[in-house]
Amino acid sequence: MRRRSLALLMLPALFASACTTGGARRGPVEVIRYNLGTPIAVGSFAIDRDAARGMTGLSSDYEMVVSAVGDEMTRLGFTRVADGAPSIYLVEVSVNRAQVGETRTGPRFGIGLGGGTGGFRGGGVGGGVSTAFGGSTRAVIGNDLTVKIRRRTDQTVVWEGNARSSGTAPANADDAAFEAGRVANALFRDFPGQSGFTTTVP
Repeated sequence: MRRRSLALLMLPALFASACTTGGARRGPVEVIRYNLGTPIAVGSFAIDRDAARGMTGLSSDYEMVVSAVGDEMTRLGFTRVADGAPSIYLVEVSVNRAQVGETRTGPRFGIGLGGGTGGFRGGGVGGGVSTAFGGSTRAVIGNDLTVKIRRRTDQTVVWEGNARSSGTAPANADDAAFEAGRVANALFRDFPGQSGFTTTVP
């Protein structure tokens, strides 16, 4: 119970320090990568569309993520070809999104009552009540992006990465595209990365 309470108290601080664009609030991106420990030669790649089957509620947002992943791989020296065309690699892009909480934004004023008794040695008891007026409540969305790079000839996964982030829902298409690019950039930063290590990208 104590751990859960501390996590809830930290949520406002997380978004207070998060980057803000177009009114959206975003937390850091947690990234983990896996590879075979050998150099990955650059080459042509195509998006494996079969991986997207079964994912619902993504529509154009999924295409934004695919585009962002393609841009990052191109920046690294890979060459994207048309879906279904011959290529050295197949790239599987999976996206999952779900509401993980709520945050209150822009309260105009608030009333807080608090107090406490006790000392350093004898322990203490404290409590407080705070009520905010005005502002609005926005959903906090958790984003989970997984990318797998498979060698087409033998279907071996030569690299896999996962990026997780959370923030308020994008306000518009530009906001969504920015977030897709931000997460994809974090995932491919310092490619291929240390296998099995989790890093946090602000």
